[in-house]
Amino acid sequence: MKEKVGLYHFCHKRNMWSVYQYTTVTETGSTARHIEDYGYFEDAVKAVYRLNGWGQPKNITKKF
Repeated sequence: MKEKVGLYHFCHKRNMWSVYQYTTVTETGSTARHIEDYGYFEDAVKAVYRLNGWGQPKNITKKF
């Protein structure tokens, strides 16, 4: 997935899953603002899909 301004993504932060929105994207890096924390991976994935307007994910699996 290519970073774009306004796009939402999630990452693992301590023992939570955090959703962020990209505010600046350059060739050398990006910045994002914190939106919300979730206790479960599946909830974070669902939130990112909903916020990006992608509908509901069919399968949610961790690939790590």
